[in-house]
Amino acid sequence: MQETTRQSGFGLMSLVSGILDDARVLMRQEAQLLKDEVKLELTKAGRAASGFGMGAVLAGVGVLFLLLMLVHGLHEWFSWPLWMCYGLVGVAIAGTGIALILRAQALAGSVRATPRRSLQTMKENVQWIKERMMLKRT
Repeated sequence: MQETTRQSGFGLMSLVSGILDDARVLMRQEAQLLKDEVKLELTKAGRAASGFGMGAVLAGVGVLFLLLMLVHGLHEWFSWPLWMCYGLVGVAIAGTGIALILRAQALAGSVRATPRRSLQTMKENVQWIKERMMLKRT
């Protein structure tokens, strides 16, 4: 009878040991899968970022050529001196840039570093909890 108990005990121990080993292997595999997935996503994000960067550079060069075309078009259409055409286009671009900077500056001035409404509601909740705790004590 003791042999049966020893064998079943030994079988149970090997079964538990096997389950723990399988769990360790599974955790390692899951960790490797997570690492591979993160690596794949980072690679895709890098490709997307480089695509955006190259697109922005090409769009900037394209805008530059369009502005040059506008300058030379003004020169041809109105027979103005070339320097005047460059000056007009430059003033228009600089004015637009300054207007955008002023607008962004005004918007940046209204940005709050702390979420005031959320902090206020949190303070109200803490006050309510304190009041409830005081009522339960009395």
